[in-house]
Amino acid sequence: MTEYIYKGFKISYNVESLELAGGGNLYKADGSVTYLLHKPKSFAPVKFHTEYESYSGAEHEIKKMLENYIDFELQSYYEMAKEKTR
Repeated sequence: MTEYIYKGFKISYNVESLELAGGGNLYKADGSVTYLLHKPKSFAPVKFHTEYESYSGAEHEIKKMLENYIDFELQSYYEMAKEKTR
């Protein structure tokens, strides 16, 4: 399992190879995002899943999904905080 920190969140993901009945391969990637700082009681880890024909493709897609989710959540949080200060 690969783990790293991105903007205060811990990203974890794993890519596995699956053999298809026709003889080909499919790569399954599962990942999760966990908030590390002052964890609120209501925040639960969020899980994601993707499949791709190549290992590097599956790895790229899961990382992109996880990082885009974090960017979206942070943008939403900052917009809400900005609205409260008005």
